[in-house]
Order: sequence, then C-alpha cells, then structure tokens
Amino acid sequence: MSVVVDSIEIMDASDLSYIASGNSPVAVNQIRNKDTLGHRHRHDFHELTVVLDGSGSYEYQGKTYLINSGDTFITLPGELHHYSDQQNLSLMNFIWYPEQLPVAPEKLAEIPGYKAFFNLEPQSRTVYKFEHRLVLSPEQLYTMQTYFRRIDKELSHRTGGTLICVGLIFTELLITVSRFYNERQNGKSVNNELQKLDDVLNFIYANIASPVSRAQAAKIFGSSESTFLRSFKRVMSESFSDYLLNLRLYHARNMLVNSDKKLSEISAECGFCDSNYLCYRFRKKFGESPHQFRMKNNPFFN
Repeated sequence: MSVVVDSIEIMDASDLSYIASGNSPVAVNQIRNKDTLGHRHRHDFHELTVVLDGSGSYEYQGKTYLINSGDTFITLPGELHHYSDQQNLSLMNFIWYPEQLPVAPEKLAEIPGYKAFFNLEPQSRTVYKFEHRLVLSPEQLYTMQTYFRRIDKELSHRTGGTLICVGLIFTELLITVSRFYNERQNGKSVNNELQKLDDVLNFIYANIASPVSRAQAAKIFGSSESTFLRSFKRVMSESFSDYLLNLRLYHARNMLVNSDKKLSEISAECGFCDSNYLCYRFRKKFGESPHQFRMKNNPFFN
C-alpha cells in the first residue's frame, strides 16, 4: 500500500519486505516530484518506470536522458541510476523478480516485442541514446494506471489468493507492454535495427533445438552476414555464436533443474550435437558437470 512521505508517495515498509522476502512476485509505488528523487541508487530487482506527468532527467549507466510524460523504460538490477532536474515529475514504478512470476521468463520471451523492450532496449541504451524507449499514448497511460490500481488494491487487502492474483495481473501487464512496444516498433522505418534483432531472437528461441546459421540469421535481419554480425555484437555486447551457445547452455541448465529428462534428451532439445559436447561446454561455462549441477539443484535427484 502506498503512503506519502515528504511529498513523495512510496511503498510502505510491509510492501518492501514483502517482495524482498520472496512472498510477493511484484510490488508497486508512485513517486511525486521532490529533490530527494535525485539520490543515486541501485537495487537487485527489475523496475518498470512509467512517467505519468512532468519532465526531468534520468541518469543510467553514467548517461543522462531527458524524460517526459508517457516515457516508459526498464531499469535492470545492479545498475546505478537517479533522477534530476524534475519539473513536476510523477513516476509510477512496478518492481519484480522474474523468477517469482507465474510464467517463466523464457515463455514471456516468445511474445513479440518482449525481448526488444525488456532486454534489447536497456542493453543497447548507450548505443541508441534512449531513442528506442517506449512512449505511451494517453489511452495507454490510463491502461497502465489501471494495472497499478489493481495490483495496489490486491496488496492492500492481502486476502486469499492475493499473491496468485498479483502475479497474474502483472504477467498480463508484461504482455500488454510487449504489445505496445511491438506496435510502436512496427510503425517505424523498416530499417529499425532493434526490431530486426528482435525478429532474429524470436527465430532463435523458436528453433533452439535446431542448428541456426549466421546466414539464416542475416537473412532474417535483412543484410549481409558481416553487417548482421557487426550489428549483433554492437547491441548485444557479445558475438552471435557466443550468444547462441550461452542461450542453449542456460536453457539446458533450466531443464536440469525443472525436469527429469535424460541428458541425451536435454542436449537434443537444446541444440547440442550430443550429450558429451553439452557436458564439455557446461563444465567450461559453469565449473561443474550437468550431473553435479542437477544433483545439487533438482529435488527429484536429491
């Protein structure tokens, strides 16, 4: 439940401890214009910020960007950020831990626009100078405020089923934001690099069990292989081959924890040629064998 302190509307202590203890998948708060908005801070949760009114400056990773009503963006865990030069600035925040949501992040990633907004935009913010942030229309702002009120009401009452309901409402919000972003990107020029990378990532996720070549990815991106590889490295801060390998390894690690499938099945479903190669890459990446990791993290094998 929100309270007002020194003209700043913030979450009360119970809400903060609620999400920090893992007993709620999401919390909300609304902050109104005040100089104390400007202190630099970082946190270990994901934060979705919606600018309701006014203007100001948002500093993220050492770069400063102007923000206005309708601007909507993600602040990732561990990133130092703050606000300054507020002019009647009013913010609405949703904070969450992805692993606590009722829908797994990899399933949400299948929604068009999700990866572009929640992963690519913050990751490439310094490259694109914040030009790919989401700007909501007045009608879309109202929709976001409706989600805020529904979540805040559930957290205030905390009756039976509250946590399930909050998780489902917020999951619906994530889908809605992804659709807003996808519609915005599709309305831009066909040369929108971020949207084309999102198309590539959608293809990779949909074909994680199959070989994906640089030529295939470049064709989806709509350029030569060399141009695609340069763009990918510039935005993702890692090569296409490294990204693909790491994606497969993390997918395999998730399956080791959440399934009882044989290693040969997991390697096939994650796009590795055989289980021996998966074991080699897994140990090199995580410092232990898939068997050792599963014995420690999957209750079925304990």
